Amino acid sequence: MNANPDAVIFFVEGFSDAAVLAAANQPLVDIITTSFGPILSLPFPGIEDSTRVAVVENKKIHTGAADNSPSPAIQDPTAGPPWSIGVSGYAEEGDDQKETMSGSYPDVAADWTQNLPNHDDTSGYHETSGTSFATPRTAGLLSKVLMNLRAEYGDLSSGADPVVRQGFLVNGSNFTMTNDDIRNALNLSAWYPSFNTWDPTSGTTPVSPVAPCTQVGWGVVNESNVIPMIEHLNGTTTMPNRPSDVQQCMELNQQIREVYWN
Repeated sequence: MNANPDAVIFFVEGFSDAAVLAAANQPLVDIITTSFGPILSLPFPGIEDSTRVAVVENKKIHTGAADNSPSPAIQDPTAGPPWSIGVSGYAEEGDDQKETMSGSYPDVAADWTQNLPNHDDTSGYHETSGTSFATPRTAGLLSKVLMNLRAEYGDLSSGADPVVRQGFLVNGSNFTMTNDDIRNALNLSAWYPSFNTWDPTSGTTPVSPVAPCTQVGWGVVNESNVIPMIEHLNGTTTMPNRPSDVQQCMELNQQIREVYWN
């Protein structure tokens, strides 16, 4: 809701294929976000079969949380499948290199710090962090892009039903957009934090100036990504391609994921 206060949320209870399929088969759902999986991204079966239904068959978007440890996200059943957008954490406040403490080699990283109510009183708040916050925040940013483009092109419905909406997340007047289109725009809009912002006394690891994709994937996403994504997708301003080394690094990431997840 911080990322998009206008979003309508369809909550589904349970950590199971059935829970994910309930959202996957709901025709009005655009984006599914999940924040559960095996600790340390151990390669156990998870919800990958149901997220595949959601994205590949029903043409929705899935954002999946990487583990809170530095474990690689590729084999994580929530963040790893190639049809999912794997999200690790990035600390927007204070030291901004804390993101390297969470899942490595994801698709993107997003702010994972949240100010939450205390459980033992009725007035206090505390700061906490985790990819379980970074992932729905990414989903919220994507929903904001969707809603803006639907409003611009007169699309009054939602979802990407393969029959009713021909698999388009935006199906408006002289404009259509798929989940591949918005994912590509997200990748183009991501950015790498500067090594110079690292606090060496923080106990965290800086983002490397060499192959930062192995730490934060395509890069960091936050509110600053929304307008460039919208303008790229509606043709107002085209975002440039990412440098060739970043493209090669993330193409390798995708190839590994496709082989691993068959």
